[in-house]
Amino acid sequence: MQKKHLVIAIYNPEWFMQVRELLRKRGVLFSYYYEPGEIPLSSVFYTDHKEIADSVSERKDLEVVYDPKHDCRKIEQAVLATYLIESFRELVIGVDPGKYITYVALGDGTLVDYGKTDLLGFIKDLKYFLECIPSRSFRVKIGASPKGLELVQVLSKEFRIPFEIVSEEKTSPAIESRDEIRYIAGKMKRGLRPFRFKDVYAAYRIALKKGVEVS
Repeated sequence: MQKKHLVIAIYNPEWFMQVRELLRKRGVLFSYYYEPGEIPLSSVFYTDHKEIADSVSERKDLEVVYDPKHDCRKIEQAVLATYLIESFRELVIGVDPGKYITYVALGDGTLVDYGKTDLLGFIKDLKYFLECIPSRSFRVKIGASPKGLELVQVLSKEFRIPFEIVSEEKTSPAIESRDEIRYIAGKMKRGLRPFRFKDVYAAYRIALKKGVEVS
């Protein structure tokens, strides 16, 4: 999905660590800034430093994203620019509810992010997806289980967004479904092997399935 290289030049050390962790987890190909002439042709350039932003502004082949306020929407803008888009058509969060909440975020069917967390952590991550990642449509699909129904009740009090309850049938990896597993494993990438990351696989399958919308 990534079509342009991303170069980052971040002056604030705390923000640098946050951005680097985000990009590595997302599987975004990026490099660090050293000299204007070393930036690959037609790259996306992200920085929080005005002098650096000014120094590369003469490179008309670059798309420069200047973010002095360390705004999550700006780094997400830079990531989307590497895909040659400004916004996802649809952002779907698939949730496998259990002892922990395992989720995937799919932007136009492509894996954007994933995680395994508790309720408070999931609420925080969901707010991030809503507030920071541009999308024209947003919905959350949750596995149909007692814990899933409880989760919908809690989340519907926090968020005014579409929720779907989705059957969990055939969401766990099985040997007899090896062709489908191989296909989804290719989509998941990032070393997320279905039999090792069963909950992530289940959340991915839930995100792809059609459910029943609830309010």
